[in-house]
Amino acid sequence: MNRYTSEDIRAYAKWLTQECQAAGLRAEQYGAEIFIHGASNHLSERIACRPDAQGDLRWHWSWGVPIGRVDDSARLLDVDDVQELVRSISKVVCVPLRPSGM
Repeated sequence: MNRYTSEDIRAYAKWLTQECQAAGLRAEQYGAEIFIHGASNHLSERIACRPDAQGDLRWHWSWGVPIGRVDDSARLLDVDDVQELVRSISKVVCVPLRPSGM
């Protein structure tokens, strides 16, 4: 039995979308997924909030790997740790690009 409803998951996605936007990222929510526009189109990322094998909600990169350490799943949805999550996302989508011709 799932401990989270689809409404719960969408609410977490909305919350993280707003936190990403407040941090200056261009983020758009699509249900339980968030699309983050990167510094270039190649760095854009889609992340999703979904239960892991143990039933804990986790944020996952588009390639299926959880964001953050495996042992911190309970913290990934905690208000106190949202800035750490936003920093992790920023490190992926805000990589400085080298000037062309180098």
